[in-house]
Formats: sequence, structure tokens, C-alpha cells
Amino acid sequence: MIRILIALIACLSILTGCNLIADKQPTPFPTLDSLASPTALFALPPTTTPDPFATVIVSLPTVDTAQPASFAPTPTVGGILPGTPSGPYAVIGVVAGDALNIRSGPGINYPVVGTFPPTTTNIMRTGTSSSVGGVLWVEVQNPGGGNGWVHSGYLTEYVTPTTFCADPRVTGLISSFGEALKTSNGTQLAALISPASGWSVKLWRNGNTVVFHRSDAPWVFASTYQHHWGAAPGSGQDTVGAIHTVVLPKLLDVFNAPAPGYSMACDSVQAGGASYDTSWPATYANLNFYSLYKPGPAGNELSWRTLLIGIEYVQAQPYIFSTTQLDWEP
Repeated sequence: MIRILIALIACLSILTGCNLIADKQPTPFPTLDSLASPTALFALPPTTTPDPFATVIVSLPTVDTAQPASFAPTPTVGGILPGTPSGPYAVIGVVAGDALNIRSGPGINYPVVGTFPPTTTNIMRTGTSSSVGGVLWVEVQNPGGGNGWVHSGYLTEYVTPTTFCADPRVTGLISSFGEALKTSNGTQLAALISPASGWSVKLWRNGNTVVFHRSDAPWVFASTYQHHWGAAPGSGQDTVGAIHTVVLPKLLDVFNAPAPGYSMACDSVQAGGASYDTSWPATYANLNFYSLYKPGPAGNELSWRTLLIGIEYVQAQPYIFSTTQLDWEP
């Protein structure tokens, strides 16, 4: 009998312990939001480090399906947001021979009621907008009469070349951009790139475009994500590598140029001699830019390099929109 009682007591103890364990709440794992800064993420083991560029945009999609501006407001019930009329805006990202569709309503399911050629610079917004499937559509004045809707990803605030070249904030912006690259300062870089479109980066003039948004900036100087930058001139081989190992050295080659350094030209491309077209890209025709030209030293004149920096205005404030570099090609 004693042995039976001892066995029963032991069994009850085990069951009671199991119930206590099952009732305890597990300790939650920390989330990324609880980390003090993006820098802390690099202390994680390589197998658990999140991939900051998993959704990087490599090119603009078709005219009706580009990604919306990252700062787009959330629509009210019913999908339509009232707002204040504004303008002028210009078409951006539309290739020559194509056009930006104007639709009767917000979304590609509405019929086309007009178009804007890629060189249009006098578009006026009524202020009304709507988010459809994660895409921001804005109402504009239709040159054919009445109003219509266009995809906001293909509009940018228009600034005349005269006003742009006289804006001292732009040269200060470019100088700050160079300092952010020299010091690998992701926080400073994030504040300089366009909150609407991000920073479009090209390694080669005819290569792939990779877009880095503000949230990507802290990772630019340390991420090992391998981007495909396109075919290299001469060899035709696809260039693959992280931005800080492939692109950044070429940008710093200009910003760190020894005396007399580099020269700057507004809305004009400087080059040290090339067998190819060095024009500013047609898809960015309505954006202003600066060219930073580093000449080759005496005896090695072909080692010149030009950095083209596109500028986008967002709420009348200039930001870095794009960079691409030109050099001598075999």
C-alpha cells in the first residue's frame, strides 16, 4: 500500500509540474522595432541578418503600374483624398515615343481619355488623389478638357533650368552628398535622397538602374547584397556586386579628386572625350542635373570620369534623385 501511495504522489507531482509549465507565457523574441538603430542589426549572426534589399526596384515598370511615392497619404473611406491644387508638374520616366496615359478614374481599369507626351512640363494637379492597389493616382487637368487621373510615379515637380541653376541649395546638397559618401554616413544619406522617388543608381550609362529608398540608406555602406548592374562596356560581361564595393569607389573617385579637383556644370554634360552619346538620359529630360567632371592627369588623359547627379524637388526642396557615371570606354 505504501509503495502505491508513493507512486501516486510522484505521478501527481509530475502532472502538476506539467500544468504549471503549460500555463506560463513564453518570453517574446525581440522585433526589429525594438533595436536601437540599424547598426545593431550587423551584430546578428550572418544566418539571421535580414536582407535589406530583398525588394529593391531595378527599373521603372510600365506607365500604369509603377510604385507610388513612399510618402503618399492614406486615403479616406471611399478611396478619394481631397487636397490643394498644385503645380506645375512634369512627366518623368516615360521613354521617347511613348506617353503617360490620362484615365477617367484612378486605376488602369478606367478608359484612357488623353495622354501627356514625355516632354510635358505644365501639368497641374487638382489636389484630389486616390490609392488603388497600393498605387497612388492623382487627378490632373486634362489638356483635352476637364480633369483626368494619372499615375503619380510618373510626375515630378517641375523647376525651370534658370531657376534650378540659380538655386544655391543644390550645390550645397551635392557637397553634403559627397560628404555622406566619404564618411559612410547612412543617416545623412537618407536625409539627402528623394523621399518621393528614392535614389536611382547606375554603374554603367546603359546598365541597370537600382533604386535605393530612404529606408535602404543605412545599409548602403555595409550590405553584401549582390546587385546586377548590367553589361560592362567593352567586355559585355554582367557586373555583379554590392553597391559599396562596385559603385561607391567610382563616385568617390570624383569627390576625392586631387587638386584642382572636379569642375561642376549645371544642366550640361562635361566629358574628356568619348565615342558614345554623353547626353542626359531622355527619360529624365524634365529633371535638372549637375555634371561633376574629373579630368585625367597629364599623360593619362583617358582616365577622366564624369558623375551625373539628377535632382528632384519635393515640396519645393531639392533632393538627390539619381547618379550615373561616364568614363572612357574601349
